[in-house]
Amino acid sequence: MNQYFEVIRTSILYFPLAAVLSFVPYAYFQYKKIGYVQFNRSLVFYVFAFYSMTAFFLTLLPLPEITADFCEVRAGRFIPSYFPFRFIKDTFREVQGNISLFGIVKSTTFKVTAFNVLLLMPLGFFLRYLFQIKNAWLVTLIGFLTSLFFEVTQLTAIYGLYPCRFRHFEVDDLITNTFGCFIGFVIARYSDVLPNVSSKPLLNRSNVTLTQRFLAIFVDSLLVILFTSYVIEGLTENVWVLSLMKVGLIFFYFIFVSKITNGQTFGKKLLGIRIIRMDGLALTYKDLIARYGIFLILPFLVGEVSKFLIDTRFDNRLYLFLYLLFLAIWFVGTVLVTFIRKDHRGWLDRFAHTTQILASRSDRN
Repeated sequence: MNQYFEVIRTSILYFPLAAVLSFVPYAYFQYKKIGYVQFNRSLVFYVFAFYSMTAFFLTLLPLPEITADFCEVRAGRFIPSYFPFRFIKDTFREVQGNISLFGIVKSTTFKVTAFNVLLLMPLGFFLRYLFQIKNAWLVTLIGFLTSLFFEVTQLTAIYGLYPCRFRHFEVDDLITNTFGCFIGFVIARYSDVLPNVSSKPLLNRSNVTLTQRFLAIFVDSLLVILFTSYVIEGLTENVWVLSLMKVGLIFFYFIFVSKITNGQTFGKKLLGIRIIRMDGLALTYKDLIARYGIFLILPFLVGEVSKFLIDTRFDNRLYLFLYLLFLAIWFVGTVLVTFIRKDHRGWLDRFAHTTQILASRSDRN
């Protein structure tokens, strides 16, 4: 039992990284498919993703260390079992003629069999509840193929990664896993009390959502940070030259690219939005500098200057305090205000007389 808890703990440690890496692609496909990110569906989807990771880890972990006598130690211990319903025979042999409900439930074979049934029960539940599959035969087939994938992975020693098997392959596992998936599907038929997670297109939406705004800026910022970290940082050791190069990159990406694409950076293109002037005229460099200069370049310059002062002056607490104070003011004006105002226009849009709208289909393609 402790081994199972340790595997679940491993899944808990690794899942946040997988969730962060998959969030932007998931949100993008949600916007493309239905026009918005549905909170209930997203929450259930990530619960399903966590379950999937945990179920896979439970079939493989812990991974043993490959030693010189790896196969010798395991010789004859992991022989595949191709005979169905062997768990019945093993259960009766384990209880040694003391056939009672308590004795059977207490046996190790029964516990292992029950675990194999429970392993894919959530899969059947999610296939019906989250993915809206109502065909019992299709769900059963998916459960069988999932179990087959687990068993083949064990049978082939993770497809040759290990020199020999370190887990059992049993036909009974295919039977019990598939049965568990079917049971989960049946249970999901009575899940009317749970939140609705059906995927319905939002056809009448006309405003850019907060989620779209922040996902777009997240994608754009991530691209700039990655390019800065892996390309610009290694070009020179001069601090001021590096700072100028970073400012130049930010200016090029957020201002020049937005100008030639009529208000769409890569992140905004993915999320189907763009920037326009409030009066409907074409964007100018002055508009974009007014908007993005305060939003990105000015905080970056303050950060670079503060970092230089902190590194070169004795009393660095004052400069650190001033920088954090500036960031707090910037955060309130650019982020919190968007939550308060009904039109979600922050100080920057108001200062530059711009706003964000849904891009037309021609802009998205």
